[in-house]
This record gives sequence, C-alpha cells and structure tokens, in this order.
Amino acid sequence: MLKPKKSEKVLNPRDEITYLIESNREFVDAAKRAERTCVVLGPSSNRQLSSTLAGTFVEALKAGGVSPNSITILRTRESPEVDQTLLDNVGVVLHNPVSSTVVPMNDSKYDFPLSLNSAFTQADFRIVLGELKPHFFLGYSGLCDIVFPGLASQDSALSQLSDRKQAEVSDLYRERVDIASSFKNLFALGFVTDADLSPAKITLGSLQSCLRDLGKVVQDVCLRKIDRAADIVVMGAGGKPWDETLLTAADALPAAVPAIKRDGVLIAAAECPLGHGDTEFYRWCEDHKEPRYLEARLKHSFNYPGFKAASLLRMLESHRIYLVSTIPDHYVQGVFGMRAAPTINSALQTVQRSLGSDSTISVIPDATRVTLARVEPDNSM
Repeated sequence: MLKPKKSEKVLNPRDEITYLIESNREFVDAAKRAERTCVVLGPSSNRQLSSTLAGTFVEALKAGGVSPNSITILRTRESPEVDQTLLDNVGVVLHNPVSSTVVPMNDSKYDFPLSLNSAFTQADFRIVLGELKPHFFLGYSGLCDIVFPGLASQDSALSQLSDRKQAEVSDLYRERVDIASSFKNLFALGFVTDADLSPAKITLGSLQSCLRDLGKVVQDVCLRKIDRAADIVVMGAGGKPWDETLLTAADALPAAVPAIKRDGVLIAAAECPLGHGDTEFYRWCEDHKEPRYLEARLKHSFNYPGFKAASLLRMLESHRIYLVSTIPDHYVQGVFGMRAAPTINSALQTVQRSLGSDSTISVIPDATRVTLARVEPDNSM
C-alpha cells in the first residue's frame, strides 16, 4: 500500500493559524492597512480542513480589525466547497475561467497573454490558502497554482500550455510562482497533509518562503522508496478535481511507473466525467505515432497536452494500462491505446488470469499525493 507517511500532526490547526498570524508582524500591519482583502481558496485533499482553515483565518482577520465588508472569499475551480457557516457570513465567490470578470496584465513579461480575476487584482491585501502536493511533471502543484492558472481566464490559462517556441515543462512551475509573487501584499497560508489527510505542516508567509518550507515536508511525507517492483499496480488518479478528465488524470499516471515491473500492468481508476478534456490531447493521441515522433514535434513548439500524450504513449511501450472510467470503450482503446474495464475488480481478474494468481500487487490509493522512487536493494551483505 503506497501512500504518504504518517507524521507528527498539527494537533490543533485553529490554534496554529492564530499563532502564525499573531506572530507575523508584517502580515498584521498589512491587514490593518488594507481597504480590500481577497482570500483565495485553492485545492485541498481534505475539505473539512480547508473549511476550518478558511474560517479560522477570517476570524483572525476580523479580530485584527479587518472589516468583514472588506473581505472577499474567492474560490478557484479546483478548490473544495467550504462550509460557509464557518466563514461568519462573509460571502464566497467562485472564479469561473469563462465568465468571471478578469483584468489583462498588460505589463506582463511573458510570451502569453495574462488575465486574472478582477477581485484579486483590485484588492490591496491578498492571501492564497491551499495544499502543496507533489506533481510528477512540474515538481509541485496546488498552492503554487492558485493565482495562475487558478484565477486566470480560460484563454489565458490555455495560452501558457501550447504554441510556445522556447518553453519547456520546467518553465510552467517557475512562471506560475513568479506571476503570483509579482503582486504586492500577497501572503500564502499553505499546508501539507499526511497519510490520514491530517496537516503535517501549516505555514504562513510569502509564497516563496511557504513553498521552500513546505517543499521539504512534501519530500519527507510524500516520498516512498520502493525496493521491489510489482507485477500489477492499482492506482487512483486522485478523485475530483484531479480525475475530471483524462487530460488531468494523465498527470498522475506516470507517478506509478517506479512501482511496476517492465511489461507489468497498471490499472488506473479515473472517473473522467468530462471525457478526454482537450482537443489537442485527443489529436496527439489519435495519430498513433511513436513517442519519439511526438517528442521531436515538441522540440519545435511546446504543447503541454501533446507532452502528456507522448508520456502516455511512452508508458504504453512497456506496460499494459487498464482504465476504469466513464469514457466510452472505443475511445479508451481506439484513440488512447489503453484497455477499458468496467471495474477495478474485473480488470484485476483479467490480469491475474494472464499473469497468474501469485502475481504481486501494489496499491496507490491517490497517485497525486505520493512521489515514488525505485531503489536497488543492497546485495553486498
């Protein structure tokens, strides 16, 4: 069973947040000076924890003299719904990438148009609140993505991901952090969750300092070393919102590779209620080109959906992949090259008939919350 480690938990998150706020003089002074405060809620694996943290945060702001009428709670599309009774009647607004009012950042230094939610850009005091998680391609996800692409218009978010001549995958994380850090009076309240979805660490400060502090905790809690690969790996792609489409679930699939033997089988559960999720991803897969051809195309023009298509096809060269989803079988098999299965149990029975009942099995309940590394056993003894 491969999931994050248990840790020394933050026993009382409410007390911890209160302490972090009261001991951060720069934060307290900025909050008192602010006329418009925007608290942005990002992704979290633990809905109740996210609600508790948001509610406690609002209470602390009000206790520090911030008027509730000046506070806007802004949810990104990926954030869980929160219990509004904990927010003491402060209104909650959901950012919609298609319909929300956005402001173009005309002085942007990037080679793609940048437009962000107006409630965020027009505030003079900003707090982003969310979980930091490992990410197979980008290194980290969650807290670092709240401002961009979390508060971007749909066109702006998509523009970072395709038709860029000099970009690489490694640029995406750096650009997202730089965009958020460019705003004055922006603070981050970030956390990492352990095996029990309890907070292993909560920290408050600048976005850059939070990412440094929490990155160390992610490495400690989420890294699992494997000294023996399995014949079969059964994995979950993270649930909503991380498995809403095959495109988003594709971020998690390669995370399981270190746990699988070559020519082994991956059984991935990803509901994908919104289908494959992206026309470009579909087109890159439907050509059925060898991965090396796709990788050559990517050198000329960066395309993140195409990059994930190439990664999927590269996995299929050495592993069988069964997908348990709501996507019609003929798309799963005819376009994306995987094998469709109605349930995990049916896929497991099929695989065990071919590999034998004594085949070894590893289970990854949530591949978005672990980083797997295969290590060679020490045979020197």
